[in-house]
Amino acid sequence: MKISIIGASGNIGSSAAFYIATQGIADELVMIDQPRPDILNQYVSDLAAAVSHQDVLVQVGTDKDMKDSDIVINAAGRGPVGAVKSRLELLPQNIPIIQSICLNVRSYCPEATVIIATNPVCPLNYAMYLCSGLDRHQLIGYSANDSIRFRLLMARALGVNTSRVEAFVIGEHGDSQVPLFSSVRVDGKKVDISDEIKREVREQVVKVHAGLEEQRIATGRTAGWTTAVGLAALCRAIASGVARVYPCSVNLDGEYGVHDMSMTVPVVLGKAGVRDILEWDLTPEEREGLQKSIDALTPPMRYVEEFLGMAKSK
Repeated sequence: MKISIIGASGNIGSSAAFYIATQGIADELVMIDQPRPDILNQYVSDLAAAVSHQDVLVQVGTDKDMKDSDIVINAAGRGPVGAVKSRLELLPQNIPIIQSICLNVRSYCPEATVIIATNPVCPLNYAMYLCSGLDRHQLIGYSANDSIRFRLLMARALGVNTSRVEAFVIGEHGDSQVPLFSSVRVDGKKVDISDEIKREVREQVVKVHAGLEEQRIATGRTAGWTTAVGLAALCRAIASGVARVYPCSVNLDGEYGVHDMSMTVPVVLGKAGVRDILEWDLTPEEREGLQKSIDALTPPMRYVEEFLGMAKSK
């Protein structure tokens, strides 16, 4: 299993590299970040020593060293300068990065599964689909942090250990995300959730999302550790071939009545990436929330098409 990480000296990329290597998921880990070679060399040297008890080859790489990668993780992106109202404001400056990655993936590892871990993840994963020519099942936008946090909030509300809880968020990886209370399971069993708990958890979801954005602006740090654990889980599923269900932003072609858009839905991961896109039954309230999320995502998807010169007649 060869995994290449682009933007590997940043918070997300370096955290993901550390966790993937220490978990023994990759046999070969290529860390790429040409703008910051000194920092990258230090990370690679340190990480190679940290996992020297395992048979993991950790190396500094260039674009050409992506050759024959099984998985490519893109953690490269230009973050905001100062406060921004939405992740979507990062779209114009990050699409060109995606275009460059498309060229390299097509040249060196066209069979790879590509995971986009740069915001705004949903439109950027759609951009990757439009300009890469890859099968949509090879492309994954990382958005599991929303579901991880929802699971944590639900466990606290229900008074049980987090490890016993399953819970999913779908829709936009952003303000219009839709927590699925109908997906909540404790020990694999569906539970009744009161309207009061739903109201409280929804409020907490909004507060947590806003609080994380404030912290990012104040400190310049994103949720690197949470993302690293989530990315490693996706890579483990792909590497092992054991089918597992995860929330991922994927390019839809009729699922949930949606075309020409990437958004978070439950998918089955395995060898070669997305094995199946699951269409769960939603409550009327969840369907209403999902439609609002689709409405919020539609303008940035059309912007991506226009930016790439692929605007479609609607």
